Amino acid sequence: MFDIRELNNFNTMPEAFLAISHKYPTLKLYSQAQISEDGSRKWISRSYSEVEKRVLSIANFLRSLGVKKGTKVAIISSSRPEWIEADMAILLLGGISVSVYQSLLAEDIGYILYDSGAEIAFAENQEQVDKLYELSESEITIPATEERAETKANVKLNSIITFEEVNSKLESQYFEEVIRDTDALEVNDYKDCTRGDFASFVYTSGTTGPPKGVMQSHGNHLSNARQAGVSGLLDFSREIEVMLFLPLAHSFAKLIGVLGLLTPLSINFPGIADKKSSKADPVSITRDIRESNSTLIPIVPRLLEKMQSGIIAKSKNTGVLGKLLKIAISSANAKYIGQGHGLISEIQFRLTSFLRKKIKKQLFGANFNFCISGGAKLNPDVAKFFDSLEIGILEGYGLTETCVVTNVNVPNRKKIGTVGTVVDSDLEIKLAEDKEIMFKGPNIAHGYYNRKKATEASWDSDGWFHTGDLGEIDKDGFLSIVGRKKEIIVTSYGKNIVPIYVEGFIQSTELVSQAMLVGDGRAFCSVLVTLDIQAVKAWAKRTGISLEKEYDKDKKVITKVTEDIKKVSEESLSNYEQPKKVLICPEDFTIENGMMTPTFKVKRKSILQKYSDLINNLY
Repeated sequence: MFDIRELNNFNTMPEAFLAISHKYPTLKLYSQAQISEDGSRKWISRSYSEVEKRVLSIANFLRSLGVKKGTKVAIISSSRPEWIEADMAILLLGGISVSVYQSLLAEDIGYILYDSGAEIAFAENQEQVDKLYELSESEITIPATEERAETKANVKLNSIITFEEVNSKLESQYFEEVIRDTDALEVNDYKDCTRGDFASFVYTSGTTGPPKGVMQSHGNHLSNARQAGVSGLLDFSREIEVMLFLPLAHSFAKLIGVLGLLTPLSINFPGIADKKSSKADPVSITRDIRESNSTLIPIVPRLLEKMQSGIIAKSKNTGVLGKLLKIAISSANAKYIGQGHGLISEIQFRLTSFLRKKIKKQLFGANFNFCISGGAKLNPDVAKFFDSLEIGILEGYGLTETCVVTNVNVPNRKKIGTVGTVVDSDLEIKLAEDKEIMFKGPNIAHGYYNRKKATEASWDSDGWFHTGDLGEIDKDGFLSIVGRKKEIIVTSYGKNIVPIYVEGFIQSTELVSQAMLVGDGRAFCSVLVTLDIQAVKAWAKRTGISLEKEYDKDKKVITKVTEDIKKVSEESLSNYEQPKKVLICPEDFTIENGMMTPTFKVKRKSILQKYSDLINNLY
């Protein structure tokens, strides 16, 4: 059986990749759904030896472009096999891969390329190449940092390699043609690297300012892959298949990519629904998740919230299935909280077992074991909802700067409402006097690229990384996240309020999609919410109400939302935490409108600026 502790024996990621490729040459490294014109799917797989040849071919081509130790090469793409192949090819030459979210606007991509000094880029498709052309043709504003004044710049690359065929005024090479035209010759450049050399720059999501490039070394990645493996999360005595649809530009997903390349863990990628655009197709991805029959699925809380809303909405339908689903949910919840001991409840629970199994299979496929939730705090009520339906959700925690996972709940040892215990004994954790969470260990990154002051503000002289998150650790070592230091609201009466705690309750109400608490320096708190339009329509249909097209202005909707928030607030929150006024925003907080990061974190500063006049009117 594979022993993940063997990763301690390697100096670099390419060394570990080549070792496992030679040990398990015929083992499947990844599969991807291939979508035909009629919408049918066929899953295509590649073994370690096949991927090794492709990676060596790309590495030889990159060498011809001048890539060597320290060269920065960007990858601008959604999650797909070519992403991890390009990443490993860069590392084989001692280069540094720069992760770029495919959902970013051209000027945001330009900032990362400029800041990192990337000379070459892998671009997914026409959409991404068009952004690069836009950058090459016009100046963009590069925002100021602690060490650098604001400036203007044209961002141009030396070479572009595309994962799809494109038409562009910029010269580019097509990934598959490069592989066909370049021999898979042995590459030994990585042997000049050590565990301390940089493997990747992963940029923070930029909720409070310009994104910072986190410098992650080979040792960071090797250590965290090993830590994740020994945590109890991964059992290599059994087949592990992971469905990876989250963006590889984020460290959470990239850890899965690293595990796929360095361990006998197989990755399933969703099909490419649109070869010209990187915009995700939720219907297509949902189908691929189900058909991949993966055992483990990394996910973010936002998607779990939407799944929960969908299930609840269906349970409120007036048909037979809706009534059965309602019974299945209520009987499961009763048993879960210890109130299902009566004969009728027990009969209901047993008779609806087939529905719980069907829900699980429809959402996650036939072989599903559990989801790993990360990237943001998971509302405990959402976790309990899925747990009651016998759908395993394991919440974890980590940051880009910790490369990545530090804590995780594991099968047979979890506590809902916590993010679990530390992944391994070589990772130290402690809380500061103000409850800020701090870490020290071999997975902790080396600072921010070209951001000395920002680095010194987060890494102290003793090597502890200060996360900016506030936490509590119970007697069993389980960590709970209670908020962000910089996001604590202090009212004019001096009351300290943790926004994410309050927002979790508000988002649990029927018609609310998202919530953001405001009130810093004010006499009381108010809340900005967005609506779950499908839930609004279902509620209106169920109650026989006719609604206006502009739901955010509909008096009946406003009344319903306000009353629901008031009820849950009075039941669950202290008086000073309860929002006294509600503002319904006309649109969701999204990546496209600049109010959410690519990792689904709310950009509080941007939202405050956009709705400043309306917020002031509340007071």
